[in-house]
Amino acid sequence: MPFDPGQFALVSGRDVSAETAVLLHHLARRLGDTPPPPPPAADPQLLFEIARLNKVALFLPRDPQALPEGCAPLRGWLDAMRLKTMTMNRRSLKAGAEVAGLLAAAGIAHVQFKGPLQQLALYGDANAKPVGDVDLLVAEADGPRVRGLLEAAGFRAQGGRLAGWWWRSLGELHFAREALGPVVDLHHRVQQPGSPDPRRIGAFLDNAVPMDFEGKVIPVLSASDRCLLAAISVVKALFGREPCAGYLMDLRASLALLSPDEAKALPRLAAEQGLTETLGFASHALDAVFAGLSARSFAIGGNPLPLPADKLRRMLVTPWDAGIDWPRRRSVLWALCGRAPLRYARETARAARSEAYRRSLGLALSRQATTAEGSRP
Repeated sequence: MPFDPGQFALVSGRDVSAETAVLLHHLARRLGDTPPPPPPAADPQLLFEIARLNKVALFLPRDPQALPEGCAPLRGWLDAMRLKTMTMNRRSLKAGAEVAGLLAAAGIAHVQFKGPLQQLALYGDANAKPVGDVDLLVAEADGPRVRGLLEAAGFRAQGGRLAGWWWRSLGELHFAREALGPVVDLHHRVQQPGSPDPRRIGAFLDNAVPMDFEGKVIPVLSASDRCLLAAISVVKALFGREPCAGYLMDLRASLALLSPDEAKALPRLAAEQGLTETLGFASHALDAVFAGLSARSFAIGGNPLPLPADKLRRMLVTPWDAGIDWPRRRSVLWALCGRAPLRYARETARAARSEAYRRSLGLALSRQATTAEGSRP
């Protein structure tokens, strides 16, 4: 879902070019590049906020000597975030292992994606980013059984009367068990209406690989599907106008970890899933964001949405910038659908149905509230 504009209050209307350059410099270094020196000065609060919004704050160095002048306060803020992240991610890992055990015992195919285990695979650190949920993918037909298992374990579906819309239209439903505990995000889709969806979601389940956590086996995405999911996340962020340096980092780290055979096969897998343009855009965007910072190119195939590198960088890292001339949503969707009329019409119709369903539920709830109010003495 799109960011609440209020979340950009500290950075909106501010010149954050220096802070953005510093952040991207350190992200490139974290990925093994040797970028040119960053700007010599930056506002520590703005730098931290941009990094936090992009979900990459913990990639910044703690050592003040590695940061621009005046950024010493960052160390305390990063230490506090690191401690909080360790607690959150530990809870997420435990909940993920519990849920994986429940589904395995019931014989239900599933896969966990994103989360601490992916961070461990990509960065060698399960606490690289704070995680407040467990993302779980199952076949749509298995959804009711999984819901029953989660509820038997004490989880409760969130969303109230809109829960049906969340599940049928958005392809996910959130379950919570305790106020401060992790939320289980149960998915049967990985992309929202109005964006290109994978043709066969079951392939993500078929390709799952086991990963060990304290002696328990948890199925996670294969290396290739991890790339596709990261590309999907970049596109989702583009449509939602969300900062997504974190997803770009995941995409780049995922691509870098592919074996030569996996890298060669990736374009074919993307084509089979109808994600050629999604992967093409996200990989070209990756090169645009790190232009001048990395000697490596990760672009795959053609670029369905060629835009100036600086514009793409602002769209994906600082989307609150009021000076961005955003392309029309339908133009972006047309490009990402491969300019195929039938697919474009299908995705447009899916988005329209989703919005109509949501509005009808909202109207029904409003009428119920009005009726209840009028019946009071």
